[in-house]
This record gives sequence, structure tokens and C-alpha cells, in this order.
Amino acid sequence: MTKQDSLLTTISALIDRKAEGTYWDFKREHHKDKSDLIHDVLCLANAKHTGDRFLIFGVDDKDFSLYPINEDPRRTTQAELAGLFRDNANNFFQSRFPDFYLKEITVNQTLLDVLVIADTAYKPYYLVKKYKKVRAHHIYTRVCDTNTPVNDSAQPHEIERMWRERFGLDMTPYERAIRYLSKPDAWSLITENGCNMNFHHKIFPEFTLRVASAEDQIACHEEWTRGEICRDNNRAWYYELYYHQTRLAQVRCVNFDDNKKSMVAPDWEPRRAGRFYFYKVGSMEYAVQRFYSSLTRRDDSTKLSIGGHGEAADEARLRWNHQLKIPVILKRELDDFLSSSGEHKSAKPSTDETEQYQLFLRNQLEFEDWHNSP
Repeated sequence: MTKQDSLLTTISALIDRKAEGTYWDFKREHHKDKSDLIHDVLCLANAKHTGDRFLIFGVDDKDFSLYPINEDPRRTTQAELAGLFRDNANNFFQSRFPDFYLKEITVNQTLLDVLVIADTAYKPYYLVKKYKKVRAHHIYTRVCDTNTPVNDSAQPHEIERMWRERFGLDMTPYERAIRYLSKPDAWSLITENGCNMNFHHKIFPEFTLRVASAEDQIACHEEWTRGEICRDNNRAWYYELYYHQTRLAQVRCVNFDDNKKSMVAPDWEPRRAGRFYFYKVGSMEYAVQRFYSSLTRRDDSTKLSIGGHGEAADEARLRWNHQLKIPVILKRELDDFLSSSGEHKSAKPSTDETEQYQLFLRNQLEFEDWHNSP
């Protein structure tokens, strides 16, 4: 299944409901007044929902009939929408506005536009400077199928819910740790036993990140390291994350290229008798990798050497100038990509090392092709 197919399936199902909801809103045509657009985006971005939100153009919100959006004289492009928000960034609290992208889909031979608004933890989104009729310091949201009126503000319990999400007050310690790792400057170095790679959080010192040695049998020669020289000198170690005395996570890291490079070991899934390697957005592994990269001031996951001979290796070197990167993807992207090959997830990877490496490179190449496809 392609990304386009996934979005089409989702939007088709919402249209078939013949009703609007908390995270989707129908519009027969693009907005006449840009302030109405900003208001709608703010309402959807602040709504209580886990997952993407959708502003769907070309669907009547009364009888749910379809109207070809290419016949709309006010049709807006992705660049124009991005420019509207970027040019007015100073109007938003902390100059941060919702993350979105515009896609076109065809439903029942009718062209529609879908503005996909990402679910983030930066709620509430609101203006600190008025934009036409959208008021400053008014927090808008969407409850069921109804937006907060432009001259009103969300209910206090809704606003409290947004701020609690922003500060992670309802998160588990594990979720909070991932959030805290995204801001490396908020951590202080702990120097003990000669190790200068242990840390505690400045505000919440009950969270600590510590180096731990790994047994010799821990994997450190997987496919993604095989383009590096001195492979026999690869070694694995752990970063362990603690909350008080409870270990929340143990993240495997690998040193290679004779200790010149190191990174958190990526996750993988079987695909076409090989393995596809990735970091998952929001995962502990990716959080620690970004944290570690900020310490070393380099990200070795973006410049892995490509070795070996074969069609996949030659294509990878030509495309990536001898350096590949481990992709960072959303869970839904991972599921869609794995299903796009038409093979069951439980396929067993090859045990031949030469074949493994070629299959690894082929999977990484095919993911990039898939990711860049419409």
C-alpha cells in the first residue's frame, strides 16, 4: 500500500460516514477568507484526538456531495498555505504553528484536496497577535463536529488538557524521558568512575542516562555496519535510562570503524528475505540517538559507508555518494512500506552475509523510492 492509498482509504471512510467529527472537517471549496482557514486549522490542531487531523476540500458539509476541487477558483497550493503561516509566524505563541501538508486524492473520480494536520505535543496553538477576526490569546478547539466560535475560547477543562499534554503531565515516566531527551541542554554531565558520558536531568534529576558495558555476544556486526572498515573491532555497549532506581530502557549502541564512529543500533523488520533498518519517530532508540548525536556534534547514522560489490551496492554508492543514512519514519509509514512489497511480515531473512548486505541496501533504496513517490 502506498502513502497515497493509505490516505485515500482513510478519507473515503470518513466521507462514507456522512458526518463530520472531532478530527475531520469538510469544506465544499477553499476558504474565501484566510482568517477562516487559520481558525479551522487551529481548531483541528488543538482537538482531543490521537493521530492526524483532516481538513477535506471538495465535500459539502450538508449533504456530503463531492465537488471537483480543480474547478474551485480559490484553490490553494501547499506553497501558498505554508507561506501564509510562515509569513505570520510572529502572530503565533512562541512563533510555532501547526505542522501540515496538502495532498490531492481522487474519490469516485472526483479530485479533492486534503490538508493533513499532524498531531503534536505543542498544544495549545494560538495567536498572540490578532489576525483579522481570529483573536489573540483565544484558544480554539473542536469538540465532536463543532469548532470553538472565533469570538469565543475553549472551555477551561479543554485548555487544561492541552497544557497538560504540552508539559507531559499525564505521561508515564517512559514517555516523559523521551520528551526530555529531545532537549539535550536540559541535562547535566555526571562524572563518576572515570566515565564522562553519564547524565542527569537538571530539573528532574530522578531521570539519569548511564553507560553500561555489554556482553561480547551482543550483536555488533549487523548489515548496516558492514560497509565500515575494521569490522572486527566493532563493539557494542548500552545506554541505560533510569527513573529513580528503576531502569526504564536499555538502548544498544555500536562503535565501529576502529572507534571513529558510533551510533544507536537501529530497529529492523524483515522484508523480501532481507532486513529493512530504521529509527521509528517517537521511539526511545531515536530519542537516545538524537541525544547522543548532539553530544558528539555529529550524526553517524547519516553517513554510513557503503561496501561490497553487486548491483545494489553500486546503485547505492551512485545515488548516495558512498554514504547512506538510516531513515527516520512514522509507524504508519513503516506499516505501509512493509505492506507495499506484498509479502508477509514474518518472512525469514537470509543467513548468507553477502546476500544479507545486498538485500539490506536494496531495501533501503526501495524505501527511499517509496517515500519520495506521490
